[in-house]
Parts: sequence; structure tokens; C-alpha cells
Amino acid sequence: MGMDKPRSQDGSIQNKRDASKRMVRSNVSVQLHLLPTDVLRDILSRLSLKQVVRMNILSREWRLLGICHPDLVFTEDTFFGSSITMNTNPEPVAAEFITRVNNVLRPLWSTSTTTTTTVDNFVVKFGLNRHHMHHIDRWIDFSTASMAKHIGLDLFGGAVREEDEYVVPLCKLSGPNGFCVKSLDMDSLCLKLPPSFRGIANLKKLRLHRVSIDAGDLQHLMVTCAFLESLSLDFCPMSSLIVCEDLSQLQYLSVRECGLRIIQLQAPNLTTFEFDDCLTQIMLGESSKLLDATVVFKHISYNWCTDELDYILTKLPTAIPYVHKLFLNLVVQYEMQTFSKTHATFINLKHLNLNIDIIFSQEDTEWVMGLVNILELAPLLEELELHIACNRFGLLDRTVTAVPGPMHRHLKSVHITGFCEFMGIAELALYILGNAIVLERMIVDPVFWMEYGYPYSGQFFSVSKAGSSEEFVRPSVTKEELQGREFAEKQFHREEFRHILTIL
Repeated sequence: MGMDKPRSQDGSIQNKRDASKRMVRSNVSVQLHLLPTDVLRDILSRLSLKQVVRMNILSREWRLLGICHPDLVFTEDTFFGSSITMNTNPEPVAAEFITRVNNVLRPLWSTSTTTTTTVDNFVVKFGLNRHHMHHIDRWIDFSTASMAKHIGLDLFGGAVREEDEYVVPLCKLSGPNGFCVKSLDMDSLCLKLPPSFRGIANLKKLRLHRVSIDAGDLQHLMVTCAFLESLSLDFCPMSSLIVCEDLSQLQYLSVRECGLRIIQLQAPNLTTFEFDDCLTQIMLGESSKLLDATVVFKHISYNWCTDELDYILTKLPTAIPYVHKLFLNLVVQYEMQTFSKTHATFINLKHLNLNIDIIFSQEDTEWVMGLVNILELAPLLEELELHIACNRFGLLDRTVTAVPGPMHRHLKSVHITGFCEFMGIAELALYILGNAIVLERMIVDPVFWMEYGYPYSGQFFSVSKAGSSEEFVRPSVTKEELQGREFAEKQFHREEFRHILTIL
């Protein structure tokens, strides 16, 4: 009996604790319901959309509140997590995805076509196509009615054939309907402008990835979106990008693998240009405020282009004459062509970054003259980065002499990575040391920092972008890199270079 009484008391205490917890939960629930809408939205904004979806499933009260998460980003992970496999039948999965999106949105509609809720971002990322257009159209209606600032549609994997691509009804974004839309991100679909299209009033950023669009429609889209500041085109096949009208707001332009034959824009306030494509006629001569340009030339059938050096020497200075900072990917072939020259120069170029991929062995230093000619095109150059990738084959016991070239009166800083005994590299470095009359420092690094493989604009190695070389975790030095360091010390160990040269 004495043993049972404490147990009874313990049970009573536990029951009181459970009742107290239920009361706390009940009070919290009531208090949440009494909170203002903007406070509830703030609470939701601190959760992921996946957590909000789960909460709505578990709580009927929350679901009836109709409070919307500010970032409606519907992806495969939002609803299915890792339960979808490569062998899963896509049709029932797409149907289930659509059902779940509609279940989230349904409580947020005031009527069939209006909503009192507002969102910042509305994104759908799932493999859908033209056969699902009824649902996608309604989602676009919801996004504009809820005054979404950013709308994203990534339907990659949904259309097997081009005729199955979903066609975005841009009329739903034109005029007052899309007044709040400031950013559009479209992927794996089709854009066709209706005859009545009047532009997207406040659109500032447009990204098209794997989008089918006619060159004329794109031109009209750019002209009618008067506040467009940023345009990205990735894998959008088209023949030309020509806009004769003034694009005074455009500040950022990126073109990657679209197969364009000509780019001609009147963009006086363009500050950043990224180009990653085949040799193209580029006409941005009016872009006098251009600060940064990144250029990677491709061949239509290969990873690299064989005529890029001649293009850089003869065409690029007139294409982007005002650029301040230039990043170039250069492939050195076995046989270098005779270098052409132009009277045009990069009149504002202060910083030049060359990522040089030497894919065959060179038997002499003739290829280096192409680099000397590039430096000659930049009379005001102050900073130079040379990042080299090659097979490190060269003669260690040869006599190194500087290649000929003009003087440089403004070059102050040079950083070379991938330095080795390869024919021409030491000769180029010696030329710079002897001809840059105000040179303050040259860093020679035998480590290959430049990445191998398919070149693209986002792959550039740059000390200037990252800060300083100390921020990079240096790998273990290989035998070949030690050999490159010894070769550099042997060639450059001179009193005249002692206060300028650092060999890492």
C-alpha cells in the first residue's frame, strides 16, 4: 500500500502536466489566430515552403486562415523529397504535382480569378508541357493577381518534342496585369509575343534559358520593356540580336551558346558583358560605360575556337572599345597563324585576365607574339593576370631571352600561374620585366589554378575577383611544380628583379 500511493501521486502530477501542456498549446493556437495578418506572414516567411505545406495539412485552422508564404517556390523537392526515382512514370507524378500545387493555392483565391494575398516570388520548377497549359495559365494568373515581383517557370524535362513546349501567354503579363513583375526567369518553354503585346511595364531582369523565341519577338520584348536592366540568354537558338532603338536602362548582358551571328545593341549604360559562344560580329561601340567583359569563344563543333586570336586582335577592340576590365579565354594551337593587326585599341582597359589553354606542344616562342600583340592593344593597362594550363613539356637547360615588343608605361602588377619550362612562358615574363617601366610587382606561381575541360565564362580563375592569392588553399606541390619553381629561380634570380619579383 505504501508503495502504491507515491505511484498514484506521480500519475496525478503527470496528468496535470499533460493538461497544462494542452492548455499552453490551446492558448498558443488562439493567440496565433488573433495576431495581425502581417505578423502571421512574418512567421510563415521564417519557414520553408515545405514546412508550410506540412503545417497546412496538419492544421485546418492554419489552412482556413489563407495566409500566404511570401516565397511560393514549387519544386519536386517541395512535395516529393527524394521519393521520385529515374524509373518513376512521369505522367502520374506530374498529375500529382499539379494537384498539390492547386491544393496550396486554392485557399488563397478570393474568387476564381482574384486573390487578396501578396507574394514576392512565384516559381514552378517541374517537368511540365503544353498539355498542362490550363493549370500553368491559372498559376500565372495567380502570380500576377498576387502582385508577385519575381516569376519563374522552369519546365525542363516536360517536353520531349519542340511542339510540346508550353507557350507562355505573355498577354497575361502585359499592361496593368504584370505591373508588379520586376523579374522573369524562363526555362525550357516557348515565348511568342501576341500582336497586342504592350510590354511588361516594370520588368528589370529577364533570364531565358533553353527558350524558343523568334529574334523579332525578342527585339520587340526588349524595346517594349522600357526599364529592362539585365538580360541573360542561355542556349536560346537564334540567328541575331539586333536592336536599333535605344536601350538606355540595360546594364547587364549575358549571351551563352545561342549560335548568334551578330549582336548589335544601342546600350549606352551597359556595364557588364558576358559572351560565351561562337565567333560573332559584336557591335557594342556605344557602350561607353562598360566596366567588365568576359569573352569565351567556341567552335560550333568543338570546345574551342581556332581563329579566336585573330578575332581578338582585329575585331574585339572595335566591338567593346571602352571596357575597363577584360577576361579572355585563349586556346593556343599547334600551328599559330600569322597575326593581323588593327589600329583600334582598348582605350580604357586597365585590367586584363588571360586564361590560356595550351593544348599542343610548342617548338618555339612564336605563339607568344600573339600575347604581346594583345598587350599592345591596351596602352593604359595597369594589371595583368596570366593563368596557364599546358603539359609542362620544355627544355630546362635552354637559354631564355625576352621576346621583342613595345614598352609599357602603365603596367604595375603581373600575376602568372601555371609557370613552367614550357617554351615561351619564361620568354614572355622576361619581356614584361624588361619593358614595363613602372612595374611594381610580378608574382610567378608554378601551380596550375586554371581549370581543365569545357571552357565557359563562369570558369575563369582570377586572383583579382577572389581577393589575393593567400585566400586560396594551395594544394600539395607536385614534382613538376617544384621543377617549374626551380626553373623560374634559375632564370629570374637577378639583382635587378629582387624588389619586384616573387616566386611562390
